[in-house]
Amino acid sequence: MQHVDLLIKNATVITMNEAREILYDCAIAITGDKISELGPTKDLESKYSSGKTIDAKGKFVFPGLINTHSHLFQVLLKGLGRDKVLLDWLDSSVRRAIWQIDEECVYYAALVGCIENIRSGATTVLDFMYCHGKAGLDDMVIKAFEDIGIRGILGRAYTNTATLPADCPCELNETEEMFFSEVERLAEKYKNHPRISIAIAPGIIWDVSEEGFKTIRSLADKHGLLITMHTVETEDDDEYCLANRGMRTIPYLEKIGLLGPDYISVHSVHMKPEDIKIFKDLDVKVSHNPVSNMILASGVAPVPEFLKQGITVSLATDGAASNDTQDMMEVLKTTALMHKLHTRDAAVVSADQVVEMATLGGAKTIGRAGELGSIEPGKKADLFIYNPVTAKSIPVADPVSTLIYSSGQANVETTIVNGQVILEDGKILKVDEREVLLKLQEVAASLRERTKLGNTQWGQRVQVGSLR
Repeated sequence: MQHVDLLIKNATVITMNEAREILYDCAIAITGDKISELGPTKDLESKYSSGKTIDAKGKFVFPGLINTHSHLFQVLLKGLGRDKVLLDWLDSSVRRAIWQIDEECVYYAALVGCIENIRSGATTVLDFMYCHGKAGLDDMVIKAFEDIGIRGILGRAYTNTATLPADCPCELNETEEMFFSEVERLAEKYKNHPRISIAIAPGIIWDVSEEGFKTIRSLADKHGLLITMHTVETEDDDEYCLANRGMRTIPYLEKIGLLGPDYISVHSVHMKPEDIKIFKDLDVKVSHNPVSNMILASGVAPVPEFLKQGITVSLATDGAASNDTQDMMEVLKTTALMHKLHTRDAAVVSADQVVEMATLGGAKTIGRAGELGSIEPGKKADLFIYNPVTAKSIPVADPVSTLIYSSGQANVETTIVNGQVILEDGKILKVDEREVLLKLQEVAASLRERTKLGNTQWGQRVQVGSLR
């Protein structure tokens, strides 16, 4: 008998392979960080002994979801600045908090954000980290990635903190040169890490000079890094770019050479036909953030047209300050519903297309289509086991439709990343989840007190402190 590290048996497996096979009474053999074999349970049980066996009878196995855009530090700021459009929301939450966000804040926010991603089936998260009012904060996000076991991409971002409110002075005001130096440091440090990688994340069109964008392109080429940026989330991008750079945003980014197959355009809401053609011609990838776009009333990205044109689309939560969760299950259903309502066409974005965007689309977006996005021999063992026996999900006629329209975090029973079980039978394995949650409540309450942030409901100032 051959030995494998992990055997999942008796499962219904939604493979997302080229034929989109759904395999019944199937087993998955995992050795190290990779899938060794799929096949009938009786065949693999007779062929392999295993260090650990998971019986998935009556359950579904899906490839891990890939969250291509978040701001994990924003988990600190859930619920603040609500009922405002983008720039007003920023001015009533994030921009007034950055100067007081320290290492402890970022670590616990990132840890809780990763827990929620894992509990909602996400095995990979791309964190767009632009909170740098103090030094060393990127390393806290990466520490959270390492401690919890998720596959993490640290999108090292740049924001000109000198433009924050005068009464919120940051200890550190980075220059573009300091930003580039940090990108180089992180790229070198994590170039061979099995789960953690680095991307370059210029914040938005007005954050970076033209020479800075050209340097970003050079660094991406030098180190093989993704570039990811908020792009036409609102009309403000084009208004700024026309006034200050003489062109609309996307033609300008094409002109200076920033766009390409390694560019992830986050949001991509206010697109012109010319912009869509540029994306198609240059194989630009799109990160679609429907929940955040709805909360901030930013608009509806032309996802059906992207798909029609063959543009790769992935899905994402965005930060918890503009989504209020890190729940990828919520993103799946919202994606389907948003476009049906917007187009008045019930078939415009189907359940199977949503699953493709969340898995294969995510893998292509982050340049890992050969390793992630489907359950196939030779690919990384990133997957989750879905238990349909909840009132929300039963009865099940079709696991694909059930995942999109009838699911929640309660269905995600086990999550495996890089061959390692990090959520098992509903329990986070690598940290004391309850203690981490209660600690974040205290850290966030202290931050709100220091920054004087908070909400008013029915004329009353609302204050919530420790929950111990």
